[in-house]
Amino acid sequence: MAKLNSKINRFFYGNRDRGIRNLMLYIGIGNVAVWLLTMLNQSNPFFYELLYFNPELVLSGQVWRLISYPLVYLCESGSILGIISLLFFYWCGNILEQYWGTLRFNAFYLSGVLLTDLAGILVALVARAEGALLISSILGIGYIGYVNFSLLLGVATILPEEQIRIWFVIPVKMKWLAWFDLGLTLFQLVRGLIQLLRLQAGYVSLYLMLLIPLVAVANYLLFFGKQAANILPDFLRYHPTHKSWQRMEKNRKAYSDAGLGRGAAKSGGGQARFRCTVCGRTELTNPGLEFRYCSKCAGYRCYCEDHIHNHEHITE
Repeated sequence: MAKLNSKINRFFYGNRDRGIRNLMLYIGIGNVAVWLLTMLNQSNPFFYELLYFNPELVLSGQVWRLISYPLVYLCESGSILGIISLLFFYWCGNILEQYWGTLRFNAFYLSGVLLTDLAGILVALVARAEGALLISSILGIGYIGYVNFSLLLGVATILPEEQIRIWFVIPVKMKWLAWFDLGLTLFQLVRGLIQLLRLQAGYVSLYLMLLIPLVAVANYLLFFGKQAANILPDFLRYHPTHKSWQRMEKNRKAYSDAGLGRGAAKSGGGQARFRCTVCGRTELTNPGLEFRYCSKCAGYRCYCEDHIHNHEHITE
């Protein structure tokens, strides 16, 4: 498995500039166009009804809906909140594309779309088998929100300390936003499960519908793997008894004894000795995180354990 992951990483790195550049820009423009056309003819929202994801219509032959529904996010989320969310996800997409390269980001987003398609069609088939045509007919609305959820998790993983402003006012760190959304997703799943159990619902498809938001989390874990631990609170990720903490302390002592650390901040006065060139994390903001220097980069470039093998080498 490790060799396979290494080959996949090398393939994406070697072809990082291939694919659709600025994918989220095109998706944003498409959303605005579909929303405007829908608003101009609200009595007959032709374009929205043509593009949104409907498993029943997909199974009847309208296969374009498998990849067209990212264009209806603005129609389903409302104008003001939708525009702000669209700008936020555009920013998230740009961050991930710069971090990974175009090809890997395209694969990440397309994988999220197709996995959500697969989950929706599976639930529709189960609902059809149970004779629950009403359940099958309402599937698909809001699915693109689940796909975009994985973008938020991705940025929170590579930039956990990055601060944004909710409604351009309230400062929030990306990792806090990820915790909130993950908690909300779990809360909604548990609440929905309790309600179904109280009603003694007999349709399996109803229970499967509750799990669809987890598809976005699965897609996120598929691409980030162990790196997903970055969004965990430090008290869960690091502890003096953990091996990662012990390795960090050993490396820190070795650097100190050898008098190394040129190019890094001085350790005196509460300043950080190690600072990752990519994400800016230090041993002070993330205790127990390992840092190393890249021999292929010009100068003394320090990287954290998440970026030492996943960065563009600086030659000047």
